Amino acid sequence: MYTQNQYLIIFFFYGLAFFTMGIAALLQSTSKDTSFPLLKSIHYLGYFGLVHGITEWIIMARISGMFLQHQSFLLVLGTFTNGLSFAFLWTFGVSLLEKKGRTKRILLGLPWLLFSIWLAAFLVSYAIYDTTYLHWVIVEDIMSRYFIGLPGAFVSAYALKKNADAMRAINLNSVAIKLHGMAFFFALYGLLAGAVVDSRGFFLANYLNKALFLRIFGFPVELGRAASAIGITILFVGVVKIFKWEIDKRIERLTKQQAASQERKKLGQELHDVIIQNLFATGLQVENLMEVETRPKQLENFHYIKANLNEAIMQIREFIGQVSGQSFEIEDLKYNLSKLVKNFKKTCAIPINLSFHVPEITLGSLSQEKITEIYYILQEALCNAIKHSQATHLTIEIKTTVNTIIATVKDNGIGFDQHQVPEGHHYGLITMRERASKINGQFIIKSSSKGTLVSVIIPWEESEDAKEKH
Repeated sequence: MYTQNQYLIIFFFYGLAFFTMGIAALLQSTSKDTSFPLLKSIHYLGYFGLVHGITEWIIMARISGMFLQHQSFLLVLGTFTNGLSFAFLWTFGVSLLEKKGRTKRILLGLPWLLFSIWLAAFLVSYAIYDTTYLHWVIVEDIMSRYFIGLPGAFVSAYALKKNADAMRAINLNSVAIKLHGMAFFFALYGLLAGAVVDSRGFFLANYLNKALFLRIFGFPVELGRAASAIGITILFVGVVKIFKWEIDKRIERLTKQQAASQERKKLGQELHDVIIQNLFATGLQVENLMEVETRPKQLENFHYIKANLNEAIMQIREFIGQVSGQSFEIEDLKYNLSKLVKNFKKTCAIPINLSFHVPEITLGSLSQEKITEIYYILQEALCNAIKHSQATHLTIEIKTTVNTIIATVKDNGIGFDQHQVPEGHHYGLITMRERASKINGQFIIKSSSKGTLVSVIIPWEESEDAKEKH
């Protein structure tokens, strides 16, 4: 049998592990404008860690015997905070899955619906029994574990595994390994905290319970939960460190790219303003000499020199075009789309909204060719919408995920039958589809009587950081 002091140590480190994870998660909490799904959802994990850590310390205070006059209150309080923490855990998992629309709203609402039902039953039981008969508290605790804690931990484990697979796909293997580890420990924690409960006279608690676990494994289930919590926290801190390292590397790379771009522009400007102008002036001098020269041999030499000067000017201009083209960044897409929208607003009365949600630091990069093709696809889609949709509102949206950049044009017009495309509209659709295929993109059209949505989804190219690892 484990002594009281041993249980105190277990609950102290159990609570400390999750509380530390909660603090670390909330310190990393960032805006929604990020490509990292974990960073978008991390505040829910932080709330779970803080509340669950406090819950274990409440249990520690209760079994220590330091607050004998408040034992019943601590039991009720700990049961409530435990259920609340499980709801936050489930919300973290759902948020991490990054579902959209109605599905997202339903999935995000489900844990809080179950928590509300559980809380209502909890309050009714408290009103009936108060703290004179505490059997109801244990039953309510078991219910919160079965119906909120167990599914919440499994949903989080599944979401972490999905994110780990996405990270592996873009060669962030260190992050992927740690996220897979977190998924394993959350699944294990879900079993230990959600399925192994106090023994009671109803299924499943009369078969699978703490007493059976202790007989089989020789140590209390709380020790297994604490070990899972420590494993989760260690891996989570490792993930945060790697994220920071990856972001720092990308900032360094972007800074170098920007500096190189400025140098190329400066070089191009100097070539244009100094070298080309000097060559041009030399060419004029040669032409002046040609006008006064009468000797055929010398005149032929002057023609040869003039041709060489023109060839040199042409080659320098081509070089300037090449080095300028290499500096094309995704911010140029935003600028060019803004110009496009501004020009269309001058010629049509339809309101056009540009929504550009691309964080400064992304997990991948796009070539000049791909960015250019995205621009022309959106331009064609916008032209088609203005000409044919009879819409009263248009939206251009650019957003990113871990693996892709998504460009969309949406209108609220009359739509069209894709199997009976109007004359003049057909060629534009073919062109957009071909452009998307050319850059390995997925081209999607959805149209109904409520409007049309044209999307192109382009996978990120392998970043320079990933190439360095090969």
